[in-house]
Amino acid sequence: MVIRKEFRVVLPCSVEEYQVGQLYSVAEASKNETGGGEGIEVLKNEPYEKDGEKGQYTLKVYHVSSKVPGFVKMFAPAGSLMFTEEAWNAYPYCRTVVTVSNPKTLDLYFSNPKPLLKQCVIIISAHLAHVR
Repeated sequence: MVIRKEFRVVLPCSVEEYQVGQLYSVAEASKNETGGGEGIEVLKNEPYEKDGEKGQYTLKVYHVSSKVPGFVKMFAPAGSLMFTEEAWNAYPYCRTVVTVSNPKTLDLYFSNPKPLLKQCVIIISAHLAHVR
């Protein structure tokens, strides 16, 4: 027999307030990690509406060459330490596509297929879509 326990964390805010806080936290983290040509470069940050779904579209470029150890830089091909992220955040639905500019690498697609219910935080695992 398997015992299943469920823990629910009640948030001290509404879902709408949580969404605003999440967007603020991401923007602050991006700002704190950026400097000297490294970090996160936000190319687009605009509202979108598609099929009745309203949300925020962001296009970001992550420059991470100063964040990895030196031996990784020696073996990493040119352009492989730069990631492009496209995200469509229509909370509680979110779709994120992460692409590495090197053509011999892979694209990752992340999404949460089900909405977050009753102000509970659910972590959905990432799914590897395909390798070019």
